[in-house]
Amino acid sequence: MNNFLKPLLSVLIVVGLTSFQGGDTILCDSKALKEKAENFLDPYKYDSSELTKIIYKKQESVKEVEVPLFIGEKYKVVFVTEALPKAVEIQIYNKDKESKNRKLLFSSKDAGPEKKDISFDVSMVRHIFIDYVVPPVETGSYSGCVVFAVGYK
Repeated sequence: MNNFLKPLLSVLIVVGLTSFQGGDTILCDSKALKEKAENFLDPYKYDSSELTKIIYKKQESVKEVEVPLFIGEKYKVVFVTEALPKAVEIQIYNKDKESKNRKLLFSSKDAGPEKKDISFDVSMVRHIFIDYVVPPVETGSYSGCVVFAVGYK
């Protein structure tokens, strides 16, 4: 009888602990999200895309992604944020976060928090730095993903 109770008790404890864990985790269908981002590039030609996993923490955090570009080309950057449980501010800069005199080129605050498909046209820079400003969460664990695609003319 004792051999039966120990495994049963262990399973009940694990199930109990996970059922009370707050938060949301959204599954990221990377293929579908990338296809959606590519569709928003028209009339630009697809160049590349990247899926970035976002993990929400108790304090605000920033995740930065560098995107190299060719000077003289016109680019369009598209973000699909529908796989995020909470809105994340997307900021695009001309230099990385450690650089002095870095200039904000775009902020998703201008598009509004309910917008899930965001685009920005850029030219005359060698690199852009995409900062995902992840808001804090009070309880639970949250994660999701955002996809960006880059196209050129």
